[in-house]
Amino acid sequence: MSMDAEQRQDPRVAHPFMVRYYWQDSWHISPLKDFSASGARFVSEHPFKAGELLDAQLILPLARQPIAARARVVWMKPSSLGLAELGVTFELGDTEARQAIEAAVAHFLRKQGK
Repeated sequence: MSMDAEQRQDPRVAHPFMVRYYWQDSWHISPLKDFSASGARFVSEHPFKAGELLDAQLILPLARQPIAARARVVWMKPSSLGLAELGVTFELGDTEARQAIEAAVAHFLRKQGK
């Protein structure tokens, strides 16, 4: 299942920043395909199921440190080479984390002229 652009709440930035996610007792890292204030899309070695929760960290150039977030898998589709493309929404309990992501999105949208 894929998420149409019309279903997205926030504008997305297509940039290969990195996301770290915790799975099976270790951290894994993957490039983001795109991200917004409310979620992200990335490729994983692991085919998660819709509804699964991940501990994640966004590694963004404007943030002093990785931004911690809970990420809920909304959809998954198989990708090439046995990988899976995931769409996740962020569950941010921390106002500072939300503000850091929103600031990064706004900055890169301005750079893209959007």
